[in-house]
Amino acid sequence: MTEAWDRLRAIMGEPVYTPARVPWDLAPAELGVQLPSDYRAFVDLYGAVTLNGEWGVSSPTQHSHAAGSPGGLAHWRRESDSEFRAQVEGEDEFWGQEYTPVFPDPGGLLPWGSNSNHDYCCWLTTGPDPEQWPVAVFCDFDGVDDGKLAHFDGGFAQFVATVLSGEYAHEDDLLVKADPAEWGPQPARPLWTPGYDWTGKDWGAHWGVTRYQPTGSTQMPWARKP
Repeated sequence: MTEAWDRLRAIMGEPVYTPARVPWDLAPAELGVQLPSDYRAFVDLYGAVTLNGEWGVSSPTQHSHAAGSPGGLAHWRRESDSEFRAQVEGEDEFWGQEYTPVFPDPGGLLPWGSNSNHDYCCWLTTGPDPEQWPVAVFCDFDGVDDGKLAHFDGGFAQFVATVLSGEYAHEDDLLVKADPAEWGPQPARPLWTPGYDWTGKDWGAHWGVTRYQPTGSTQMPWARKP
């Protein structure tokens, strides 16, 4: 595995739980492409997670939460090709800009996470090798032109590690860090909290945490020290 993945794993620590693993071998048939290995390793170790109570890294689930919608990796295709596409096209129209491609269009955006401000972290599916896909954020960040992408010269693990280590220019926007001068004192938040796995089991519920719910503590009983 890559140096970036080792760095991210050291930042996150080792979980005390074992999420159900995703059958990644189904991806080429159900999704149309295999996903990058650092992302697959992350999901195999942690499942879905929420970072700073705001920014979620999603994971495929065996069953869909919507009636009549496919589950599994096919759901990734549906979300990308319908729900996310509709949002991107709406933003393009609003800003009067040219078409932004969405997977499975060539070089299109394939989302793998989002925050409470509806900023979507995606792969730019440029080229046939998923290991070479860079990250871009479909966002409303300060300092990024309206309707534009925040590009990152690196893959999934490198991007997440860069954000969590405070080296990303838009860290406060992505992690939705409130300005105390404007919002007042904020509840303490742990670095990350666990979510669901392939079977839909919510590991965070075991410790009484859910996405977007501050715990009031930075303690993480769901992770061992590195």
